[in-house]
Formats: sequence, C-alpha cells, structure tokens
Amino acid sequence: MKPRIAILLGRTIWIRNVKGWQRKTFGDCEGVSRLSIVRLGEILSADPAERTVIVFEPEGIAHQTVETPRVSRAEFATLERVRKEHPVVLSENLGWGIEYPEPGSSGTYWTLIHSEMTPGLAHLRDACNCAGGHLPAAWSAYTAAVACATPGSAALKTRSVLLLTPDFTAIATFGGGKRSFKGLLGSASERDWKALSVLIGDSEARPSPTMVETGLKRGSIIVVADGEPEQICPIWKDLRASGRIEAIMNLDEFATSVAQIPWNHPANLVEAFPRPRNLDRFLAAAAIAGVSATVALGAISFGNGEQLRAGDAADHAQAANLELHLKQLNANQREMDRLRAEIPDGSGSLPVGRYEALIGLAAAIPDALTLTSLTIRREGEFELEARVVGADFDPEGTRQSLLRCGFGADTDRGWVYDVSSGRLLVRGKYSEPLP
Repeated sequence: MKPRIAILLGRTIWIRNVKGWQRKTFGDCEGVSRLSIVRLGEILSADPAERTVIVFEPEGIAHQTVETPRVSRAEFATLERVRKEHPVVLSENLGWGIEYPEPGSSGTYWTLIHSEMTPGLAHLRDACNCAGGHLPAAWSAYTAAVACATPGSAALKTRSVLLLTPDFTAIATFGGGKRSFKGLLGSASERDWKALSVLIGDSEARPSPTMVETGLKRGSIIVVADGEPEQICPIWKDLRASGRIEAIMNLDEFATSVAQIPWNHPANLVEAFPRPRNLDRFLAAAAIAGVSATVALGAISFGNGEQLRAGDAADHAQAANLELHLKQLNANQREMDRLRAEIPDGSGSLPVGRYEALIGLAAAIPDALTLTSLTIRREGEFELEARVVGADFDPEGTRQSLLRCGFGADTDRGWVYDVSSGRLLVRGKYSEPLP
C-alpha cells in the first residue's frame, strides 16, 4: 500500500484527496510558519492513514555543507566536531538528517545536513501517532528533489531541480561533487529571480547538432511545477530555449518519486526521534485551545468560531516565537563564549589573522543577529551566515561594523540579506581591521 504524501513548502500545505491536490497558503504574518505546522497537524490527526510521508520544508529549516568522513548517520552524530558545530544532532525536539557523503576535490568527503531551526516535525509525528497512524519518513525539499532525477548517463554530471509554486520557489543542485539548496518564500521579485538564475547557471540558447546533449553537458534541469511554469517563472522562455530542461513533473509525479525513497536513507528527518514521545506542551496547548473553541462554537456561528481558533493559534505562535528569539540570543552568547575559550593565549599558533578575526567578530555581531555558520579558509576567504532574531537589526550599521573588524563583503553578491526569511549571508576576504 502506497503511503499518503503530505507536502509543506514554506507557508503552503498540499494534501491529496479524491478531488486531487488541495492547497492551503497562509499569509505573511508573525508566526506563520508555526501556523502552517499546526494546521498540517490538525489535518493529519483528523484524517488518519496507516502511513504518511511528508515533504517538510517550512520557513525554519537549514541546509549546510559539512566536511565528514565516509560514515553512517549514527556515526556522524557521534563525531565530536559535528556535536560542537551542529548541536542539533543531540536535540530531542529538532529533526535532522544528512545526505550520503560524497568525495570532494581534495580527497575529503562532504555531506549536506538538513536541520530544523525551530521545533515542528516532532509535533506532526505526535499528531499521526495520536490518530492511530504512522509517520515513517519526512524529507527535506532537497532530498525529495534529488529523488526526481533518474540515474543514467548524466548521473555524474551536475544537475538541478527547480521547484515552482505560486508561493514557494527553490533550486536544488547536485551531482558532479556539488550540492546546494536555495528556497524563496512568497512571490519572488526580479532580484530574486536574478539570484536563482545565477544558481541555475547559463540558460542562454546555444545552437548545436544535439541540443539535448548540450543541455546535459551544461547541467540539465528537472522542473516540478504546481501550475503552468510560464505563469510562475519569468525566465521560463530562456530555460526552454537553452535545451537544458530534462523533464517537467506535476505534483502527482513528484509524490510518486518521494514515495520511492527508502525510509532508511540518512536524510530521513524523523530518525532524529528514535524513542516514542508523549504529547508535549505544544500539542497540549493546542488541545486546550481546541476544547475552548468547541465550547465557543456552542454560542457563536461557525464563521466566528473559525476566526477565534485562528486568533488563538496566532497568540500561541507569537509567544513561541518570542521564546525562541530569547533562546537564540542566549545561544549566540554561548557560541561567542565558546569561541573565546578556544582561542590560545597568543595569536602566533593560529594562522595569520584568525585570532584578531574571532575577537573582532565577537564584538561586531549585534544582539539582533544569531551567528549560524562561520568559515575562514586558509587564504583568508570567509563565509558568514546569520539569522535576524531582533527587530532592531541595522543592515548598513552591521556591514560597517564587520568591515571595521576586517570582514569586508565582496562587491559582487558578497552581501545577501533575505528580508522575508531573516537570513544574512556575507562572503569576502578577511583583511586587517581598520584603525
């Protein structure tokens, strides 16, 4: 028996029933990510199925490239460096998974770790269990996208899967030693499409005897679309003309590919919860809200009852987000303390500039940012990722502060601040701090 497939991409939920795929999109408001998870949990518990598989890509999920030995998921979680840099592997409330390690250019192995930044998947699993169902697997959009590619002559070449929906757009790149994922919430702007076009690569048509072979050589593209691609993607004509489109899939074909992923794949996010769980405070609060709404429905109309439940869920979501922001600020402080503790007494034992870099960065990162990733390569090139957790974030002030301590952003795509997701990416080359 095939499992039921549920899809959560950004702020939109897809559930398939006898009428086909039903879509529900939540507006852009505070706590919308939590609202979409709450609603999906209600759907899963109200209409139980023996097995349910979820494509899980809410707003709060990260995809990071990690150097690792060629080990299993269980061994990966025991590595000391991984446990320090990615404490999500120790969490009992956050889902995470990794792709199969692949060799890199320097003889090392690399993987992609997918991890929740806020709890959500555990609540969906609890909802399935309470309804008598079973949630054996949950896949990030990257893992689901890779499953759409059939093996063959292009298996070792770089390929891309473009996800196109009215409210969520993403590009997953894999093969040829490359892995990356970039998603956009809501309606993508012209600037967003230019950024995605860079990730997709050259889409200019180039005449050749066999356009298909040329497309595969430059990297073929598989498109998964909910609707007509030309109405969603403004660069669609260029992509079609390039000869790189390998296949166009609808949601049914996408779900079929997802259902074929083996549950023991190391990217299975549900494997982060090996032990049975009882209803936690999140679902307990939802249950109390449900009882209150039921009582209210006895005195008011159905429409007012729906409004009351939505308002109550929004209050819970806002409270949860405030609590999360406080935890992220504390985590940011602990991470800075850990970096200071690891710095030797003198800077001579470190590569040039690393000592000053860490000290300066600790002072330059404002409280409104949570540092999620920092890489400083031997040549001085750096890549910094952070998440905005405070309303008083000043992008230009932060840019100048980083520049003064030596972290100057490249002029071309060196400073990328996504306002909708609150994520900041800075790339450049570390230099001596300004006086």
